[in-house]
Amino acid sequence: MNRIDQYLQQVDEVISKGPYSDDWESLKHRKIPEWFSKGKFGLFIHWGCYSVPACETEWYPRQMYRPGTESFAHKEAHYGKNADYRQIVEQFNPQKFDADEWLDLFQKSGAQYIMPVGEHHDGVKMYESGLNRWNTMQLAPHRDFMAELHRAADARGMGFLLSNHRAEHYWFLNGARQNFPDSEALGEEYRDLYGPCALGSNGGAEWDSDDIVPTEEWLRDWLASACEMVDRNRPRGVYFDWWIQRFEFRPYLKKFLAYYYNRAAEWGVEPVVFYKYNAIMQGCGVFDVERGQVQGVAREPWQCDTSLSWNSWGFTEGNRFKSANDCLCNLIDVISKNGCLMLNVGPRPDGSICEEERALLLEIGAWMEKNGEAVYGTEPFTVYGEGAEQKSGAFEENPTFTGEDYRFTYRCGAIYAFVLAPGGRREFRVKSLCFDNNRGITYPIAGVSLLGGSQPVEWEQDASAMTLRLPEADQTGLPLCFKIAIG
Repeated sequence: MNRIDQYLQQVDEVISKGPYSDDWESLKHRKIPEWFSKGKFGLFIHWGCYSVPACETEWYPRQMYRPGTESFAHKEAHYGKNADYRQIVEQFNPQKFDADEWLDLFQKSGAQYIMPVGEHHDGVKMYESGLNRWNTMQLAPHRDFMAELHRAADARGMGFLLSNHRAEHYWFLNGARQNFPDSEALGEEYRDLYGPCALGSNGGAEWDSDDIVPTEEWLRDWLASACEMVDRNRPRGVYFDWWIQRFEFRPYLKKFLAYYYNRAAEWGVEPVVFYKYNAIMQGCGVFDVERGQVQGVAREPWQCDTSLSWNSWGFTEGNRFKSANDCLCNLIDVISKNGCLMLNVGPRPDGSICEEERALLLEIGAWMEKNGEAVYGTEPFTVYGEGAEQKSGAFEENPTFTGEDYRFTYRCGAIYAFVLAPGGRREFRVKSLCFDNNRGITYPIAGVSLLGGSQPVEWEQDASAMTLRLPEADQTGLPLCFKIAIG
């Protein structure tokens, strides 16, 4: 019996003895933990061997085999026309990596949990593994980076989660098969690194091709690898990228959920699993929207994951960074709709964090220190806000907000009204908080204050709006938050 079969035998044994079985009816009894729904803000971390070239995006391993791409030209110039990804993997040697230094910075950002990438599409595991030799404990410098980050997060009371992107490794490097028939990626010596490099039945290499169909062998490998990842790391949460929504993954995905939820019960961990599209039945995990939004206030907590960079999740020399205002408006928009934000950081290949990301995280943290009361532990209000509705769906980021855009959160005794684009104004008319039984509020109002500020707030409320006035305009350019105390 090989190692994959042995692990899957263990998976079946754990499921047979645990409270969760691998069917949707059983899995829907898992509750979304409060540490997530109340925490609101975490940090994604894309960092691995794909960071070494620091070119184009974290999809460099795929693009380097595709003529006409920026990564292909970079490969020719720096590694040679016929270079293979293994050469880049063997250059990953992050001598400046310091888990405590990372977590000190991350804690200052106001994030409540972190989610590093445990394994990306390139097939290299960033933790010790007994199933595949291409893991960072067996590669120089022989370190389990996930274990180091987990310890550092625990020391600061921050949650530790992991993401797993192995499903897509089935086809991720198929440009080698299509364009480089003599590549080592197609031989057997390094098959455990390159994966199947699968093409579609018509020879196509595009990732969204319906005729690239995972084999049973690959699905079993994926399940064993995902289960080993949680056993080795015991994360509070697991994120999967998109390819698992294929019907072929469905029975294997249910087995993973049952296994992880049962193991988490043994460890005393309240788990969460993030999924995209319709990969997991509603109520059995947490819905995730990449670089996008949902429309209106969602019934269940959900997650938006996006990056500090517009163009890449991993570090590149050409990253175009968002502003702190972009990130904060995104956070506010998400939490007003019952969501949580996972904001990505892409460290350098040497293990350091670039100055642009460091400055952004500190600026976000300074704002959160003043306004966190309106973020952490809050609930959505009866309406998410007012103003222009952001387009819903993945890859629909639109950070443009106007003076008409307000967002709300709530906790018993207070409504929090965020002004997304204060624009140097002193007066703000919020129509959703007018005095009206049907389209506004009729709570007794005990007072209004500006979070993080000492300015007194004048207010009045009539049937058309609540008007809030400051003696002086705020000059930070960042969103403002008014606390409306209600009785």
